[in-house]
Amino acid sequence: MTFTPTRFKNENILLKILSSEFEPKEEFSAIIAIDEVGRGCVAGSVVSCASLWVRKNVYKNIHFKEQEWLAQIRDSKKLSEKKRKICFEKIIKEYNYSLITLPIDNNSPTSPFNIYKSTINKKIDINCTQNELKLFNSQNSTDFECISFALGEVNSQEVDEFNIWNSVQLAASRALELLFHVTKLNIKDKNNIFSQAILLMDGNHSIKVPSRYIHNMQITVIKADDLFVSVGFSSILAKVYRDSCMETQDTFYPIYGFANHKGYGTPKHLAIIQECGISPIHRTSFLKNYIPQTLF
Repeated sequence: MTFTPTRFKNENILLKILSSEFEPKEEFSAIIAIDEVGRGCVAGSVVSCASLWVRKNVYKNIHFKEQEWLAQIRDSKKLSEKKRKICFEKIIKEYNYSLITLPIDNNSPTSPFNIYKSTINKKIDINCTQNELKLFNSQNSTDFECISFALGEVNSQEVDEFNIWNSVQLAASRALELLFHVTKLNIKDKNNIFSQAILLMDGNHSIKVPSRYIHNMQITVIKADDLFVSVGFSSILAKVYRDSCMETQDTFYPIYGFANHKGYGTPKHLAIIQECGISPIHRTSFLKNYIPQTLF
């Protein structure tokens, strides 16, 4: 199935405006799209997904996917749970994964103490950028391909130990480090792609990263998961994976209803905690005002 390159209009606009800022002009042709889920939950892990996207017209020797799921990619929060799962299943099937074989790092030595600040960070308002590029011609845009992805996970005990912001950065760093190792390319192409890829993510704040990424430009954009297909892709993978984990935890601790609220602090969930105490997957640092006792 073929889709028009305008699906990636914002990716093209972003790389075009970045290239124009460098003298001599630098052509950016790869994006690592990062998104995370679970930041505001009171139970369960923080999960981040990093996906590597390249311009199809630059890396022509790469075997490209059919991408039949592409038209369904939107901000994962705007899709119904059923549609997210369908899209997720299509994606992982095309990349020859199952839920239990996904590339995920949840226990590596990567910690807040061995990740580092990036040397180049930019905040971009993509709507303003679009206005600046009135001469942008979608016919000059190119299609993108995700050639690999990886997930990083930080459990609730680590969240309590490191705090939530450090945990968000750690989850992304674990995903980024694993992404490099699972990307199957010849060493020349691999080093070239990773050295010049921009890191694109939702929000206002840049993150600390593994040492191999400290010279990669970080771009933060508000609502990036809604504006960029690449970030929406990572958002869906992170969210559906985490949701499935919480559904599994529900079988161990059914009293809390994890399958329904996925660890968020709903009034009913908090009332159960006040009555019954917490489980081993709750974040005690988030629940200091709700813990009269522990059930387990």
